[in-house]
Amino acid sequence: MTSSHLVLGSAGLLLAIGLVMVFSASSIEAALDDQSAWAPGVQQLVWAVLGIGAMLVALRLPIGLIRRWSPIALIVVAVLLLLVLVPGIGVRLNGARQWIDLGFTYFQPSELGKLVFALWGAHVLALRERYLTTSSLLVPVVPVFGVLALLVIAEPDFGGVVSLGLVLVGLLWAGGMPLRWFGWAFLAGAALLGVVALLSPVRMARLTSFLDPFADPTNTGFQAIRGLYALATGGFWGVGLGNSAMKWNILPEAESDFIFAIIGEELGFLGCLVVIALYGVLAWAGFRIASRSADRFVQLACVGITVWLIGQAAMNMGYVVGLLPVTGVTLPLISAGGTSLILTLFIVGLLARFARSEPAAIEHQRTQPRGRIARLLLPVPTAAVEPVRPRRRPEEQRPTRTVGSGGRTLLHTRSRPAREVVPPAAPSDRDRERDRERGRGAADSRARPVPPRDRRPAGNGRRQGPTSGAPRRPGGPR
Repeated sequence: MTSSHLVLGSAGLLLAIGLVMVFSASSIEAALDDQSAWAPGVQQLVWAVLGIGAMLVALRLPIGLIRRWSPIALIVVAVLLLLVLVPGIGVRLNGARQWIDLGFTYFQPSELGKLVFALWGAHVLALRERYLTTSSLLVPVVPVFGVLALLVIAEPDFGGVVSLGLVLVGLLWAGGMPLRWFGWAFLAGAALLGVVALLSPVRMARLTSFLDPFADPTNTGFQAIRGLYALATGGFWGVGLGNSAMKWNILPEAESDFIFAIIGEELGFLGCLVVIALYGVLAWAGFRIASRSADRFVQLACVGITVWLIGQAAMNMGYVVGLLPVTGVTLPLISAGGTSLILTLFIVGLLARFARSEPAAIEHQRTQPRGRIARLLLPVPTAAVEPVRPRRRPEEQRPTRTVGSGGRTLLHTRSRPAREVVPPAAPSDRDRERDRERGRGAADSRARPVPPRDRRPAGNGRRQGPTSGAPRRPGGPR
């Protein structure tokens, strides 16, 4: 059970750090807006409770059920990404139409799209494992990625496209894509950036502002500079929990996009090192599950999800420290946000579910005594490799067959086969004559006719006449 304990332990510690830092980073800004200083932290705590419920649901999901419904979920996600672009349905915040207003919170379909794409891609590649080639590895995964990326970039959400690309890289890497193809993909990405620079110099300046953020300190380099100031102020030990100066409405999005800067300011280099180490443990656990699992779908899904989570965390920490352009992606399990936190905890539950389906883990769970709550919340997986059953029962998928007979059509129902009713044979004159000789009346013979198909041969194994057991008269007809 080592893999499961590592996933749940590292994710739990990251969640605890995130809750504490959201309370600290959002309290001053909430107070300046005439709100309760505890309100944002309490709201994040509520999302965490809902996310833990989603994680428990993921721990009970059968792998076959996940694979069976992943194509339907992909269609639903594509529809949601289309709906978010419709004015009146999608909500525009910070210059991007990325959310759908649910009344009590904002839902971001692109976050759900990353998980569904990872599960669907793993399902498709696992089905093609026996005849997997480079073309079957790329199609239809890459075209579907292109469609989803176009929908996300139309919002626009450049960080969401990069995160979706991380899922694609993880799937292709786990599927066995040659490394030279990744090199060609890198060159294609560089060419795409060149096209963006020619078409939109403003967007290109925003992407390259991390190279020299002080060149435009009031616009493109505003957040990056203040993030660096926060890290420099924290030093090695930090200024102490709750003593950040940048959270006094100086650093924008301090509780979400730049929460790693607040960690560095209040907890110092040691606090940042602990966070990085926990993400490293989570990454090692995800790859460990992929290497020890017997199910090809689990291997592909674990690698895709792990590359996505750790890659997104590296992107967030990278642009905070000035190594990458500011893309607006959140720090998983730590940044404030309802949709991302619930989805990330659901993913943690999936990783733990995959870890519990390792062959050694299944044998251990079957031999250990388990209480009623453990059996209810954490059922033992039935097998290391679960079959993928169709969404309909096999008897419902068999087509109705027709059988032609005598100019009429008999329909074979699924409940019972059609049978031909054979009427009893009428007694012949020879049977009546023999019955009278044996002292039987003609009426008794008619009342108890013996059909020819039910007669049995005599005990000596020789075939008898029409009447079973009747003696043959000498010279009679054979």
